[in-house]
Amino acid sequence: MLCVPRVYAKAEIQDSKKAKSKTKINSQAFHLCELAVKLASDGDYETAIIYLKRALEIESKFETALFNLGSIYRVQKKYEDSYSMFQELLLKNPADHEARLEKTLTLIAMKSYNDALSELKKVPATEKRYTEVQEKLQKALSQNPYRIKPNITKNIIEDKPVNSGLYKKVYEKFSLSFNTPTGITADLDNNIYIANFSGNTIEKISAQGNKRQIFAEGNLISGPSGLAFDESTGELLVANYKTGNIITINQLGKMQILIDNLEKPYSLFLQKTGKLYISEQGKKAVSIINLR
Repeated sequence: MLCVPRVYAKAEIQDSKKAKSKTKINSQAFHLCELAVKLASDGDYETAIIYLKRALEIESKFETALFNLGSIYRVQKKYEDSYSMFQELLLKNPADHEARLEKTLTLIAMKSYNDALSELKKVPATEKRYTEVQEKLQKALSQNPYRIKPNITKNIIEDKPVNSGLYKKVYEKFSLSFNTPTGITADLDNNIYIANFSGNTIEKISAQGNKRQIFAEGNLISGPSGLAFDESTGELLVANYKTGNIITINQLGKMQILIDNLEKPYSLFLQKTGKLYISEQGKKAVSIINLR
């Protein structure tokens, strides 16, 4: 599928002539793709990208143009753009193993090793470049053994050991359902606090996971998002997105406003020194306030 020899370290360029023989492609789109291949071979990637984008405007299902665009983006280290192209191509043609190998290489470059493993498993080991890509992934994993993480299904965490061959970690089985959970934090006894944005409540889950209760609710809680626990006072700090303030709640449930006149505060981070970081989405900024 090449009209120029492949140079794997530079770009994987597919042969638009071969692609044309498989599917009827608009002649103008086909010609633009051919020009893009030549330009990419000469190192003029920016112009090649323009031609390929134009080819896709004319022929949106032109898989070779998508492939070449994704390959060029990968050469330019524009990995998110590269990923998008191969993802789109594979949605059109899941059986394109060549594209899936390129997508795997893009994921390796993005250091998304778990996703790269998942993609590689979908490619037959007999595929021409399978071994080459597999070796690159293995090399990357050997250099970054703790970057691979297990897939965890929503609301379910497996209670069995997960062993990737590189490390082992045991998770506790713990499944909870919420409407719109946002902030989460823990106190010194490892009790968990979770903000329920739409319900305007703060829930408390015991460290053992066997007890769940409403810790706080009321007029002072409105769109709770960020949470932080102040170890020095034993109070819970809550960022109210809707009312633009930070409140404190003690262990008896007493609430009071700590900081007011904020613009859509969303998340909190409290250092032990008493320095509080507040992300204000309304300001598109992070505010820093010393509490002590």
